[in-house]
Amino acid sequence: MKKSAAICYMAIGMAICLVPFAGMTAFRTDTTTENKTLASFPELVEDGSVNLEFFDELSEYFEDHFAFREALVNADAEIQSKIFQVSNVDTIIMGENGWLYYSATLDDYLGQNLMSERAIYNAAYNLALTQEYVESKGAQFAVTVAPNKNTLYGENMPYYDSYIVSEEKNADNLAAELENQNVTYIDLFSAFEEQDETLYLKRDSHWNAKGAVLAYNEILGGMGIDHDLLETVTALRTNTEIGDLNTMIYPLTSQPEWNYEYQYESTYSYVTDTESVEDAWIETENSEGEGSLLMFRDSFGNTLLPLMANTFSEAYFTRSVPYKLGEYMETYSPETVIIEKVERNVDEFATNPPLVQTLETELAVEAESAEDLTTCAVGESENDISYLSIDGVLDETTASENGEVYIRLTVGENTKTYPAFLVSSDDSDLGYQFYLSKDSLAAMTFDGNTALDVEVITVSGDDAAVVKTVSIDAADYLQ
Repeated sequence: MKKSAAICYMAIGMAICLVPFAGMTAFRTDTTTENKTLASFPELVEDGSVNLEFFDELSEYFEDHFAFREALVNADAEIQSKIFQVSNVDTIIMGENGWLYYSATLDDYLGQNLMSERAIYNAAYNLALTQEYVESKGAQFAVTVAPNKNTLYGENMPYYDSYIVSEEKNADNLAAELENQNVTYIDLFSAFEEQDETLYLKRDSHWNAKGAVLAYNEILGGMGIDHDLLETVTALRTNTEIGDLNTMIYPLTSQPEWNYEYQYESTYSYVTDTESVEDAWIETENSEGEGSLLMFRDSFGNTLLPLMANTFSEAYFTRSVPYKLGEYMETYSPETVIIEKVERNVDEFATNPPLVQTLETELAVEAESAEDLTTCAVGESENDISYLSIDGVLDETTASENGEVYIRLTVGENTKTYPAFLVSSDDSDLGYQFYLSKDSLAAMTFDGNTALDVEVITVSGDDAAVVKTVSIDAADYLQ
């Protein structure tokens, strides 16, 4: 009898375990509310050889697509959050009083894994070069940072307070360095901290509609651009908002929360075939607006987009990284350029400089030859084939703390010098990047001489040194 019961118990257990697999024939999961891309079914043979990772990839595919996945994930979330007060999703922190936080903001909240001084300098320097280029095109420029939710409203964070390492913040350090380098920066942190009302959503990682209006007013007001302050516009309170974190942790039982709807007349229309404000590229037009806008933004720009579109006669919104600054400036000639980025990602200013050829310059000091272990690679850019990428890493034994890097190009007697972006990576903060447009390269080789010398020059104060020289045939890239 006992043996029969055991066999029955095992059979039931195996049947339950097989349901998610067997059910994939009719109830396979192909969509998710989580912030991830579902795995594709692996190929047994790739590029003519057996895929040795097939079974690992098959396991990942099953984990993403098994039958009734969302229902099971939702049930697990309800159990863990209601009973154990924890999140079953790695990307979400279960806060107190129903608050949810994005776990990617934890380093900023704890003041740990901070950007180095050199990385902060790199980020600000890159933005200074960006501003210089934009202003050379006759446009106005500003950068702003959207605060993490727990930076402003950390009182509902769980036990992490005891693990705070430092009150230092990357965003604060960056703001100070931007001021040093005369970059136009719109401070949203102070603006939000001055408000008595909570302007972020409890179960979403973003600001609410009132917070978006505050940010919109601060940005355009800080740039001196006339706009409707919406001070006399009615804001209806509605209990209909389903937060992004809410749907990630509870895909089937998300509860709405309070937000606002501003009752203003929308005068803009989409030029692009826009399905959602999440789209990577959006164009709008507005016969009642004035001026033109190019806005590099992330998800915090979703709620800014309608407000901006209602202000400018033409507006272009992009989520591309790296920023295709050169292409967009040449194509659309915007009068205003705004960069908005969330606090947790400000390191991208140092790791992903924009796709643009910086402005030609002249060195104030003579550069002496001082070859060291600096590296330099020249080749067609993987991000845009209309550019050559000249990049490498400085020799850490000779590089100065906040030195600049220049690229000097010589074809025959034709010489041009450009500042390079300063790049940080997981391995080093001493990287550099310069994008040379093929049009510029062709102009330098107009007389048929295609032998190009590339010199990497470091400058620190009154000292300048040629640390690397590479020679290439430009004809290889102009076919």
